[in-house]
Amino acid sequence: MIHRHLGLPPAYEARIDAELKKIQFDLGTDRKLADAVLRLSDFYIANPGGSTPWDEPWAQAASLAYYFPLNYCRALAVANEARRLGFFAGLEGLHDFGSGMGSAVHAFADVLADSIRFEASDVSREALDLSDALSPAVRRIDRAQRLPPEKSLLVASYVFTELQSWPSMWNDYEALAIIEPSTQNDARRLMAEREPLLERGYRFWGPCTHEQPCPLLVHSAKDWCHDRVHFDAPEWFQKIERHLPMKNRTLTFSYLLARRTPPPAGLRGLARMVGDTLEEKGKTRQALCRSSEREFLAWFPQRFAKGESLDIERGALVGGTEKLEKKSNEVRVKSPDDIELLPADRVV
Repeated sequence: MIHRHLGLPPAYEARIDAELKKIQFDLGTDRKLADAVLRLSDFYIANPGGSTPWDEPWAQAASLAYYFPLNYCRALAVANEARRLGFFAGLEGLHDFGSGMGSAVHAFADVLADSIRFEASDVSREALDLSDALSPAVRRIDRAQRLPPEKSLLVASYVFTELQSWPSMWNDYEALAIIEPSTQNDARRLMAEREPLLERGYRFWGPCTHEQPCPLLVHSAKDWCHDRVHFDAPEWFQKIERHLPMKNRTLTFSYLLARRTPPPAGLRGLARMVGDTLEEKGKTRQALCRSSEREFLAWFPQRFAKGESLDIERGALVGGTEKLEKKSNEVRVKSPDDIELLPADRVV
């Protein structure tokens, strides 16, 4: 399987560097930028749920050079998945709520091009100004909320984690794309919103392929649902990372895609891989989700025919599992041909 590799498009690099130079930084000052990243990281740890201090140059620098590329790629992964599911059909606009520098609105706009209108809102004027400056194209992103929510998508990236409760105004939108940190608390809190969303008339498009109770909430007190993509970091980003204790070869995130419009019928027959491969004695297991049951896809590599192998990416959609033998909580694969791995660019 070809794993998902995502990177920041080169068009953003010059704009990031230009904004950094306005505040006495640039992409060549990797040590100085790393110090700003550590300072902002410490701020977030000391102020969980707190807003970014956008009026501080060091916070702007850390956000531009470090957090924007990472969060752009997380949002891009969700936007790509939404596109292949047909999630955007019939929508007239997108509103990025709590947009910050616009990592989400720019990622979704790069996927959607000029097919719909875009809006962004944030409490920080500085953050919105930076979002406008980073736009790699002649892209209009309105700051006033003018779109009819009943025909629009609301995107909230790393916003719900800062809020005490689910905003009632989000429920006015036809479609929702909520992206959250992949921490245990944030992800399980987002998973817990599935039931209220169903009660409000929403239908799930992703990552869920079903609308039964979440198996990770039903059968576990600590597990959480999250996805992962590989990050192709530019050279200047790698130089910053050399001075940091955290590395980002892969990016994790939790998300929900929901609409009042039902998803494609074919989605309900698929399973989503929600875990990494676990190597055991002669056996490989990988958590999958297709109902309220906690299940694992399982196979014995030594029993495969010569030359056969199975490599399934976390977050992948898999077909054909309903035909497989089940033993306890394991869905057994006897040959890679028993299942269908849907490529990330295949429309469901």
